[in-house]
Amino acid sequence: MNSDQFGQETMFCSLLPGDIVIEILLRLPIKSLSRFKSVSKPFCSLIKNPNFISKHYAKITQETLPHILIMGRHHKTLEVTLRLINSLTIHRDIITPPLHFHVPFGMTSEKTRIVGSANGLVCLNLNNHNGVAIVIWNPAIKKFKPVPKSPYVSTLGKLTITDLGFGHNPRNNDYMIVRLLNVATSRRKYEVEIYTLSTNSWRKITSDGRVLLVIRPFWKPMAPGMIVVKGVAYWVGVEVRNEEMCSVVVSLEMNSEELKFILPPIEHHGIVVDLREAITLRLFNLNESLALIYSTNLEKVDIWMNNGFDLWVLDDEIKSWSKKFKVEPIQGFLLESGFWENSKAMVAQERKEMCYDENGDYVYTKGETNLYLYDVIKGDFEIIENHELRAPFQGYSYLESLVDVNGGVGVTKEVDLSMFLEFDPLLF
Repeated sequence: MNSDQFGQETMFCSLLPGDIVIEILLRLPIKSLSRFKSVSKPFCSLIKNPNFISKHYAKITQETLPHILIMGRHHKTLEVTLRLINSLTIHRDIITPPLHFHVPFGMTSEKTRIVGSANGLVCLNLNNHNGVAIVIWNPAIKKFKPVPKSPYVSTLGKLTITDLGFGHNPRNNDYMIVRLLNVATSRRKYEVEIYTLSTNSWRKITSDGRVLLVIRPFWKPMAPGMIVVKGVAYWVGVEVRNEEMCSVVVSLEMNSEELKFILPPIEHHGIVVDLREAITLRLFNLNESLALIYSTNLEKVDIWMNNGFDLWVLDDEIKSWSKKFKVEPIQGFLLESGFWENSKAMVAQERKEMCYDENGDYVYTKGETNLYLYDVIKGDFEIIENHELRAPFQGYSYLESLVDVNGGVGVTKEVDLSMFLEFDPLLF
């Protein structure tokens, strides 16, 4: 990329060649570049140019380790809250406390959750007394895109959202949301829809009824379900084979209209006695590859590390699984969300203390949740201090970017979403 791409108007100053100016700008943080948009039209044109944005983000990813965006409930107010954990390193001499990550959408329900994070964009599924709404948000440039309601929703009657996924499609440099919908009156009837940011519209994927969708348990609203890896959405479904209900991994390429089905790595682990058992096959993104963990805990759909587990990785070319590594048993720890730096997982340890008054009578139980990054290969723990959150948790990789949200709305402090979109009261 050079200054000639932007014509003569992009000659920024007479003292420095345009290429040099561009190289300087590529090294500046988002905050500075946002200010420079108001310096001149050539600067604004350059900083908004998709080629510059892509090159700037590529430089950030090369030079900056990923952050973790964590969502949970505040331990005192119980409000849904975001915290940002700064760059991860193997050994940190100074542990920086998590930063409060302001969300300007008035999140009031514990059902509100992160759908996904990609290239600096964060997709949120907002839930309050009005209903449900979806937004795509770039916190760095303070813009968000209200996602319109699907025109197909009303054709099915009473619906529930079983899962949502958000990701980047590198094949066409677009951002997409995949939504799974269940008809409340029948587990066998479902729909799959895709929203694309470039078109700002939904399209419906034809389904043959072969796979039943796994219903997200109401007691685990933040459990990771759908995973998007390199433009392909994956989730766990249930199908009937030889008169038995079996777990299967469903995949959908975001450029395609075709659902594909992948058997789990160990066949007998896929046999389903109850639909809840399918949710014990949990999917993760491991270094831009699909990873799978099988848990035998059926009571709360949590992955306790007391018994350890194997982590399998899918070769997306030949659609076969290989065992990546084995995690040794760790008593009292819960695998909460995701992997970072190839081998670090976010795990939680909940401690409860019974409190008594001066007469020795029981008053209440005080709970405290500690969050750690656990290196599943080395067995090392690194505590996440002062996060002020309690379970359930979500964690997603996040790095700032200049990526636009296709004519999004600017937002600085608080925004009334009812001005921009209509909450859907049917989708809970």
